[in-house]
Amino acid sequence: MPGDKEKIRPPPVKRRHTVKSARSVLIGVLLLFSVSAHADSVVLIVTALSPIRELESGELRKLFMGFRVVSDGVPLRAARNLSDPRLDKIFLQNVVSLSALVYERQLLSRRLREASALPTEFMSDDELLDAVAHDPRTVSYAWATAAAKRSDVRVLRILWHD
Repeated sequence: MPGDKEKIRPPPVKRRHTVKSARSVLIGVLLLFSVSAHADSVVLIVTALSPIRELESGELRKLFMGFRVVSDGVPLRAARNLSDPRLDKIFLQNVVSLSALVYERQLLSRRLREASALPTEFMSDDELLDAVAHDPRTVSYAWATAAAKRSDVRVLRILWHD
């Protein structure tokens, strides 16, 4: 009709190519897989020949704090795994429940007061696993994937899981 106004149509919308959104989805999927690839457990380990069957959380904390701990008639020695900063952070939070600074101060103070043995420190997974495998008194912790590769190391329990 002549009196009706013609409807004004908006200009057609230009469609973007889906390449950018597909790229974003692909990046998201890759990030998801990379995060899950880092998922691992921290396990408490001893040599496969060790008579130690169980170690309670309190005993484990005492051992890594420099106290004398005997389990199944065996005096234990602690081996601290410093091969991975993330692993050390998990150890500090879940085993000794202290910050790195407070933990180091406690160990030093204990060492000076009582001449107690400090945990042996290892900067390499291989060196740590070798030391654990060859000494029935040594107790340590490692990533489950690293411990699983060794038949001469036994897992006592899981300390932490991602």
